[in-house]
Amino acid sequence: MTLIWQPGDVPFRTDATRPQTGYRRFAFAVLVFLLIPPAAFASFTIAVDPYFVWGSPSWPGINVVRPAYESKVIIAKPYQVARLHPVAVSLGSSRVEVALDPRHKGWTPGTVFNFALPASNSYAVMLAFLHAQKYGAPLKQAVVGLDFFAFNINFPLASTLQEPRFDDGAVREFAQHLDGAIHDRPKTPVTPVTPGDWNEALYLAVNADVQAAILRKEFKSGREHYELAGRAEGRKGATVPAEWDEVGYLQVNPDVAAAVKDGTFVNGYHHWLAAGQTEGRLGGFRPADWDEARYLAANPFVRIRIARGEYRDGYLHYAAVGRKQGLRGATPPTNVLDSLMLRYPSLSHADYLARERLSLLFSTTTLRDAVATLRGQSEPAVFDSLGMRVWHRQEAVLDRVGGATAVIHRLLKAWNPMLVPPKMQYCFTDTETGMTTFDPYRFMVRKAYAEGTDLRLFVTPLHAVVRATIEALGLGEHYRSWIKELIRINEEEASRAGRAPFPLWDFSAPSSITTEPIPALGDRSPMRWFWERSHYRKETGDLILDRVLDYGDSNHAGHDDFGVRLTSANVDAHLAEGTKSIAKWAAQSELASNIAREASKPSKSNQQASATCW
Repeated sequence: MTLIWQPGDVPFRTDATRPQTGYRRFAFAVLVFLLIPPAAFASFTIAVDPYFVWGSPSWPGINVVRPAYESKVIIAKPYQVARLHPVAVSLGSSRVEVALDPRHKGWTPGTVFNFALPASNSYAVMLAFLHAQKYGAPLKQAVVGLDFFAFNINFPLASTLQEPRFDDGAVREFAQHLDGAIHDRPKTPVTPVTPGDWNEALYLAVNADVQAAILRKEFKSGREHYELAGRAEGRKGATVPAEWDEVGYLQVNPDVAAAVKDGTFVNGYHHWLAAGQTEGRLGGFRPADWDEARYLAANPFVRIRIARGEYRDGYLHYAAVGRKQGLRGATPPTNVLDSLMLRYPSLSHADYLARERLSLLFSTTTLRDAVATLRGQSEPAVFDSLGMRVWHRQEAVLDRVGGATAVIHRLLKAWNPMLVPPKMQYCFTDTETGMTTFDPYRFMVRKAYAEGTDLRLFVTPLHAVVRATIEALGLGEHYRSWIKELIRINEEEASRAGRAPFPLWDFSAPSSITTEPIPALGDRSPMRWFWERSHYRKETGDLILDRVLDYGDSNHAGHDDFGVRLTSANVDAHLAEGTKSIAKWAAQSELASNIAREASKPSKSNQQASATCW
């Protein structure tokens, strides 16, 4: 039977409406199906929050203990500060991180965060302060532990510390300040490295068949082969091109530098010809469209890295780390979004933060760490939610390596962190750029005066054995000059701001705390005030906070000789007395005598005698 549609009849809904509705339902179901896995992934990550980034509560049996946080602490802490908006912070290196309690009763009321970052130098401490200032709007209070090693211009930044995580405006402001500060300072000109002429070893290394032909006596040398045949064949390796940057290539590719050093390659250019160009290595040849000014304008913190002597220019920074970090400005903008990012740096900064947050949310590493967090709840905590390192297991760790004394005795073989590779020298200034490690310190102090932050400064406690080591390495005068400069800058900036100087305490001088007896070698007994040569305990940190925060607590009474408030009026007498006391202590210490003897020996680990900078 044939169905004929007549005018006035109702159209068949099954042929028109129903297929469209079914398609929409199917598409919606597919979309929901595709979204469920990433939504579940993200929900699980946020709920467990292995790095304290998202602010999830600490649930017993789930995430009270967050063992994965330790490996991500330098990444996570800036995000925690942005989330918590603390009114007060403690700043410094891991010494502060492990000892200054944000729950101490002397702090100003409100949220207090331990924003110390492991292996911080003076620049990293300043970055942390500026970042906390932004989110404290501004900070009411900050306590800063000052480490001698952190003012060595050769002390590197942690590889995981990336300025785009910190407040972009403050970083730009410091870059501008630094540009003006170092503009007229004396600088040592850099001697350019010019490519050589004919390089026989390079030519034979690049052209193995030529070397074989010479062995067969077909040619007398590589030069003869090149003149007779190689030039016409377009052989590489005869000379290093004038535009090749050998120093830069080795700097941004340290594995290649090591291979050249052990003889695997004649030079960096040999590596680039043999493998580097195939691997996409950067640093040797500069792209034709490279615009140095564009890259530095888009990434002002790179100017700071250059001033620190880490890179000779912006291109080498991009080749070493900028490309991996996805920094903009390396190439001309290719679309409207790129143009906007370059024109408005705040957009580029927001884009970086968004990309990193997404990587923290959806990466397999985060998923693995979230699962490890669930499984690690029976272990003691490594950090608490306010950024303080909690070393519940450190006693056992020290016992396994022979106790605190065994760790201290390693001073006889290594001089870290005062002298670090590759230079093994201590200097305050980069002579090629004029930047000093006091520039970030001055800027931090200046900002605190300008914005009304109650800044409390202290020189970190050093066991007498470390002070004796500093003297033995020939750094005693550097140490005393360092303390004087800290005072001078503080008082100078106070005068500039029309304010009373911030309190600056020295806890490094010989005292009942810093001359604590060291157990005999083989004795694994823990020390009371120090973990080992480098880190001091929370009990010591409580004494420090009692002093610097003007907090009186009968539980912390005594040890009146621990800590002296320094001014330009008393510093000379204080340092003279400290030098005398250290010498007296060292004369009675067999360990100090051994350190002095080892430090006097010629060693690749100590190149201070050949330092030309101050």
